[in-house]
Amino acid sequence: MNKNERTFYMGIRFFRRVLLICTTVSLIVFPEIKVYAQADTLVAEAEAENGILSGVVVSKSSSGYSGAGYVTGFDSDGDKVTVTVTIQERGLYKIKIRFNGPYGAKTQDFSVNGGFTSQVSFPATSVFSEADAGSYVLEKGDNTLSVIKNWGWIEIDKFTIYSTSKNSYNIATSLVDTNANEATQSLYQFLYSQFGKKIISGQTNDYYANIKTITGKSPVLRVGDLQHFTQGYAYLWQNGGHTFGWHDDGSVTSLINWYNSTEKKGILSFQWHWHSPTGGQPGTNTFYTNQTTFDVTKAVQPGTAEYGYIIRDIDSIATQLKKLQDANIPVLWRPLHEAGGGWFWWGAKGAVPCKALYNIIFDRLKNYHQLHNLIWVWSTPETDWYPGNDKVDIIGYDSYPGAYNYGTQKNIFDILFKLTKGEKLIAMSENGPIPDPGECLTLDAPWSYFMSWSNLATLQNSTAHLIEVFSNPNVLTLENIGTKSPEIKTGETGFLIFPNPAGKVINIRGGSFDRLEITGINGQLVFQTSEQVDKIDIQKFARGFYIIRILKGTEMVSKKLAISN
Repeated sequence: MNKNERTFYMGIRFFRRVLLICTTVSLIVFPEIKVYAQADTLVAEAEAENGILSGVVVSKSSSGYSGAGYVTGFDSDGDKVTVTVTIQERGLYKIKIRFNGPYGAKTQDFSVNGGFTSQVSFPATSVFSEADAGSYVLEKGDNTLSVIKNWGWIEIDKFTIYSTSKNSYNIATSLVDTNANEATQSLYQFLYSQFGKKIISGQTNDYYANIKTITGKSPVLRVGDLQHFTQGYAYLWQNGGHTFGWHDDGSVTSLINWYNSTEKKGILSFQWHWHSPTGGQPGTNTFYTNQTTFDVTKAVQPGTAEYGYIIRDIDSIATQLKKLQDANIPVLWRPLHEAGGGWFWWGAKGAVPCKALYNIIFDRLKNYHQLHNLIWVWSTPETDWYPGNDKVDIIGYDSYPGAYNYGTQKNIFDILFKLTKGEKLIAMSENGPIPDPGECLTLDAPWSYFMSWSNLATLQNSTAHLIEVFSNPNVLTLENIGTKSPEIKTGETGFLIFPNPAGKVINIRGGSFDRLEITGINGQLVFQTSEQVDKIDIQKFARGFYIIRILKGTEMVSKKLAISN
């Protein structure tokens, strides 16, 4: 994609995306931050009309407001209302904003104590209602809360602050593809093992080398795009001009070579800016809705010409994913990204045909092409668009809150947490500014990874911030990642036992042994065998911690094993 166009359309996101509002948010809270035993208890409130008004006015025209009126007139950049609330003890608190949305669904910026803004969605309403602004650390004493025009055209009535509780995760321990190969399972277990502890660094392929030059560090995650590998690719250069046609840009082979050069410490991801199978003009980005006439509703109906075209394209990109599988390389695979925004043709006609298209891709790649090296990533946050926990391994968000905004984006993190019921890894699948890693981990927005988009890494982050992020011990780079293997390494015997934590099956690789046994933490024997098995079904084991022992001759090695099923 043209970088200037990418920046332009990134700006459109601020004015088009409408996020579904969560009604309940819960948090993991670290020891230095107060955790309340009883959540959702009102601790403070403030009427908007009593705040400091900048470019906005108090009105009483709409009925149903509380207090002496509400604040409106958010129609110019910088318009805002700021209220002060007094808190008795420092801690994490949930903030709700009472509002009226007679002008339709809008997104506004929200700031606590003058800090980085986060985006809050306000759905269309005809009566005053509450929107969840997310959870934030509030200090003991006075704290300021500000709503700042983003889209504008909203009526703000009141701010209420509640105690909150921590997130309770139940992350899936296995992939949605039960036939995923060992390398892919191993990568997922690594991602699982790092979640909440470290944040993995990432960058698009085109700007990857620049990060090493600037920071002296190498991102772990490197991301390519499969847009070249379909017949509808609109930039094939022939006879002095652009035309449609498949084109091998060499990126897949290049990224395979890069992965191997990292001693398999690197992680590869691919997205797919899917140039529309038909429609549009050569030399244009036909993946955009306004650049093509291709109809996704027809494409998901078997028997139509459009259906034939999408199968042709899926089969074409499968050849590239197969190259990666043949090279034993797992892939974070992110098709149909940002569907809910509507700016790409796959999201132009709503959630139903888009999810049908996702299901076709999922089935075609997994079952027809037998691709079992894919970790499936979905990156649009709207509830109605979500394919479901049975078809998604990682939920992602493409974060563009504005240049130099290093806030944690905790509000959207919690929306994704609720969307997946806390059962999926949560990642920042694209970003402009990189959120502060330490704050993310401390304030319970532990993004699995971030992935800076092209030159926005330098356009929306200061050099000092980039150096600080990549030097942060909480951020994994190729220089400090060590090994990605999460297997249990059993000393001189050379046995590998994975995954750990385990869900349905424990895999065992290595030489022969005399006896293998599993006991509970209390020492009670729950399994033993002298057979040379390569896997053990653990579905009947209760969830919890166990000790697995391998005995060979005079040697015995034991390790703790977590079972989560």
